[in-house]
Amino acid sequence: MKYRLLFLCMTLFCGLAHAQNITNVAFQRHDKEVTITYDLSKDANIRVCVSIDGGRYYGDYIQNMAGDIGKNIKAGKGKKIIVYDLPDLRYVPYEPDSTGYNAADTVIRFSVEVDDGSVDIKLNNMKFRMMPVPGGTFTMGCTRPGSAKHNYEAEFPTHKVTVDSFYIGKFEVTQRLWVEVMGSNPSRWTYNDSLPVEQVSWNDAQMFIARLSQMTGYRFRLPTEAEWEYAARGGNNSKDHVFPGLDGDLGAVAWYGMNSGNKTHPVGQKKPNELGLHDMAGNVWEWCSDWYEAYTAEPQTNPRGPKHGDSRILRGGCLNSPSWGCTVSDRSWYQPEYGYGFHGFRLVLDSVEEPEED
Repeated sequence: MKYRLLFLCMTLFCGLAHAQNITNVAFQRHDKEVTITYDLSKDANIRVCVSIDGGRYYGDYIQNMAGDIGKNIKAGKGKKIIVYDLPDLRYVPYEPDSTGYNAADTVIRFSVEVDDGSVDIKLNNMKFRMMPVPGGTFTMGCTRPGSAKHNYEAEFPTHKVTVDSFYIGKFEVTQRLWVEVMGSNPSRWTYNDSLPVEQVSWNDAQMFIARLSQMTGYRFRLPTEAEWEYAARGGNNSKDHVFPGLDGDLGAVAWYGMNSGNKTHPVGQKKPNELGLHDMAGNVWEWCSDWYEAYTAEPQTNPRGPKHGDSRILRGGCLNSPSWGCTVSDRSWYQPEYGYGFHGFRLVLDSVEEPEED
């Protein structure tokens, strides 16, 4: 029998990839019915979910709605959604303010967002988001030599790579998710549970992934190096930027040596790349599944690296990296048994089909 652990949700703070599309969200309740209004800057698919604990936890996307909701909603101001038959809300007091948020002494919030095909996986009382990456072919390695201050020999030669579709974490694995699975926190910086987990070895990441997969029924893994670079470049939406999502101001997309203050920062504070992925540069290095080996010029399909080696691949740079250590093609590697202070990771799924219960 199937059991449903797949939930779709997010907070009212819409991701930066879509925040410019939806503005002026407000809502008004009439007994069991709620009217939500919003402005939409360009045509999009729209979905809504609700929180009754002040926005910390959002439930399933709401189905009993009418109006400007669903597929192919046209841009415009004063878009309206009617949410009907919500008996569970009758006994929860709230008073929305002018921005659509609740007043400080209330608990209900509605989230209106662009439906980008992402899915959120539920684990106990939290959820984490996986973003779709349609498969395609790209040029792997340093495609723009000289665009960064330094390029390293390991980034050459460039070569064509084809990867299948997959899902990748919108954010690096956070300390909150790590503790939910492992029970303790190995990180150096712990002032916020939305910080990326760090001081994690490749072996530690594998143990976490095994436990998370057992807890949820989904088969998580680390990205291959090719998948990581393809996603960092923006997949089929890539504009061939030097850094994930842009060429110029690295500080707009990354916490790195010039702006981090020598500490990690909560995930999602910087602009995303073309796929809506945050922190693909800076904050913490991200483990990949591959053993390190030098590139060759031959085209490859779904490469997974050599079967044996001494060091595992790390990508993306970290909080103390120079700018040239945060390019989409920069490579690093480290022994898998060591959890250096700036090492973290993000998750990959091949499929988000609901798991089967034995």
